[in-house]
Amino acid sequence: MKNNESDKPADIKISVLLVDDQEFIGKIVGRMLESEKDIVFHYFRSARDALRQARDISPTVILQDLVMPEINGLHMVYYFRAKDETRHTPLIVLSGDEDPKVKAEAFALGANDYMVKPPDKIELIARIRYHSQAYMNRRQKEEAHRRLEEKTEELKNINQELMENIAERERTEEALIASKKKAEKEREAAETANKKIMDSIRYAQLIQSSLLPNPENIKAAFPHSFFLWMPRDIVGGDFIFTDWFEDGLIISVGDCTGHGVPGAFMTLIASFGLRKIIRDEGRRDPAEILRRLSFLVKTTLQQDTDYALSDDGLDAAICLINPAEKTLTFAGAKLPLIYVRNNEVVFVKGDRKSIGYKKSEMNFNFSNHKISIEAGMCFYLFSDGFTDQLDADDRERFGIRRLISLVKDHYQELFETQRESFLNAFNEHKGENERQDDVAVVGFGFREE
Repeated sequence: MKNNESDKPADIKISVLLVDDQEFIGKIVGRMLESEKDIVFHYFRSARDALRQARDISPTVILQDLVMPEINGLHMVYYFRAKDETRHTPLIVLSGDEDPKVKAEAFALGANDYMVKPPDKIELIARIRYHSQAYMNRRQKEEAHRRLEEKTEELKNINQELMENIAERERTEEALIASKKKAEKEREAAETANKKIMDSIRYAQLIQSSLLPNPENIKAAFPHSFFLWMPRDIVGGDFIFTDWFEDGLIISVGDCTGHGVPGAFMTLIASFGLRKIIRDEGRRDPAEILRRLSFLVKTTLQQDTDYALSDDGLDAAICLINPAEKTLTFAGAKLPLIYVRNNEVVFVKGDRKSIGYKKSEMNFNFSNHKISIEAGMCFYLFSDGFTDQLDADDRERFGIRRLISLVKDHYQELFETQRESFLNAFNEHKGENERQDDVAVVGFGFREE
């Protein structure tokens, strides 16, 4: 007899497996347990069937008859103990009589208890509950122990991982500290090197500034004038040159290759070249000065040879002012001249040839433009750093047209005021944009006395 599995209450925990070839014993035990709602009863006459289905039944107690037709009951005790799923299940041996030797043998094989059949109902239920509860307690302890071991292993793994993470973090922190120390040393070394470089460049600025005309000296000879010199870096490639002699005055603006230190070196070559040409060679003609300067730059930098390493030069504009004749002679190597006469702005282009450079003609003949000076006239020389400056959006150049308009709007102002007007217009156009190039501007005029 076997209770239907679907009839089990939801809270049943006790499962009884009876193995006995006598069917009436199965019925007797079944009726004894029928009123116990928390006990499920399974009965098998065949020992083999009981062994096969023990895993599915998962009994909390086994009732095993000692006298079986197909197999010795004591052997069944051995088989139940040999199977993993019933190795620890409480087993009560049922026998027709109390034989101490049989009891001893049964206990030796692993039986937990011994009852004479048919058993007393109260005693049977009590023993079933006792052994089942003990078994379930054991299983709960084993499950708790298993979970504890799993948790312990998990915590051990987590702890190991944490230890490895801590070790890795310590190694990372040590590496970061070492890297920070190295970076600090490199920063200090870079700052030291940068300071030396900046000190050298600032000293170079003093040297380059000494090449520029002294405003006080120029004002004494030429009271109506202004100068703008704004290197993009501390030193630059733009320069302003002036020289005067008994019968005249020369004013020049030059725009050399590059910016910064390379450009500044070129200004030294160009400035010394102009002094040699004007003072030592006594040349006064602007076109001839430009031709000679191109020759000196090419030969100084060995750009007239096939093995030259550099390809540098400059653009320049030169004005010779002859007060006695009341004339101004202009020659330009790509740089122009702007002047105002009778409220009209005139734009005079320079020749489309630069000075120096490998591909420049060694003895190119530049053109002179002779202009009669009248009272009220104003003249302006400038490098392309002023007109090429882009606006804040990097879209529009300042341009020649805007410069001509600027001259037309302000040429009647005092030259110091004009300087501020030029500077404000340039900065307003530039906005937050960086200065793109070196800037040099010279303005001078002949006011009515």
